[in-house]
Amino acid sequence: MRAVITRTVLWGLVAVSLLAGCSGPPAPDAAICQDVIHRLCLAPRCSAVESALNVSEDCEATLLSRTGCGAEDFAFTQPSREAFVSCRVPLLRKGNSPEQHPDCADVEEVLDHCDAVVAFLKGAQ
Repeated sequence: MRAVITRTVLWGLVAVSLLAGCSGPPAPDAAICQDVIHRLCLAPRCSAVESALNVSEDCEATLLSRTGCGAEDFAFTQPSREAFVSCRVPLLRKGNSPEQHPDCADVEEVLDHCDAVVAFLKGAQ
């Protein structure tokens, strides 16, 4: 019985910790966009990124320039912030650290199912 109570308390503390980690103001649009670009361009870059987005060694600089999200005052219009954040989810599956390389299957999922985001990253306005 004591083990069940201890386990319940432990899971409660874990839940509170996770919720506390999600509090605070939302990240600026520029930070979200920059994070996605950084994750897509991390070396070793998935081959799907190069072919789908037509980038090479200067992947991150190219995509920041194409999209304009290198600017501090960048704001999503098309695609919407919600669509962009939704498409970012697969890139976070392996971890929240910006230096955690996403699995190439997750990168391909984004490139295959997020047409508006791909068009945006290609420079479509």
